[in-house]
Amino acid sequence: MNEIIAWHAPGPAPEVRESEAECKKREEGRVELEAAIRELGMKTATSEDVEDLRLLLSGQEPVLLLAELGEPAGWSGWRVVSEMREGGMVLPVMVISGGDEEARGPAAVSAFDAGGNEYMARPVHTGEFKCRVLNLLKLTGRRRGAASLLKVDGLLLDPSRRQVSRDGIELKMTPKEFDLLYYLAVNLGEICPRNEILQQVWGYHFHADTNVVDVYIRHIRMKIDKGHRNKLIHTVRGTGYVLRAPESGVTG
Repeated sequence: MNEIIAWHAPGPAPEVRESEAECKKREEGRVELEAAIRELGMKTATSEDVEDLRLLLSGQEPVLLLAELGEPAGWSGWRVVSEMREGGMVLPVMVISGGDEEARGPAAVSAFDAGGNEYMARPVHTGEFKCRVLNLLKLTGRRRGAASLLKVDGLLLDPSRRQVSRDGIELKMTPKEFDLLYYLAVNLGEICPRNEILQQVWGYHFHADTNVVDVYIRHIRMKIDKGHRNKLIHTVRGTGYVLRAPESGVTG
């Protein structure tokens, strides 16, 4: 997981009074997007104001800038984006904004006019978000091949095509089975607790006594481990699961 998305996520403007419910909804939305980004095999580096963003972009080269903006046209951060691009950085920008349906069209136009490359309005559908991110990175040449494919002891995962194979044999996966397997592969060798899997893969909280993770793990094991001497998915009793290869790790 060596690709970074720079995430400009400021709080509400001082003149905007946000209710507790609105604040909670905004934070829950960010948790879901964070999970979606991790499922894509990437991580985030966040900034809360424009100066933070300048320092972030000066210190590393992210594959994408995700900017949450109230009014895209008036954002002072476009100047920073222009400076980085003029300095040779390839920096695609995806804008996420809110507003009612009538305001979404003008907001999208202003985001593109200001220098954005993609736009989504809240509430953001995480499946669509992942597709748009991958498509934008592909179009701009920012997705590194080494990070797009995951190989774990004969198991190959291709997130762009959402395909899985082991020892050259393609394995059919449901969308959620792929998401779960990919999450374990991205965290190769790390114990993934059940509650963390629920939050990161399903994007919201289940009751503590749910067995949905165990059910999906059984299905995945039947597909990737049955008939193989080297078992990849291991149970950590009382905690969760870990994907572990006997001698190899994740490579590209």
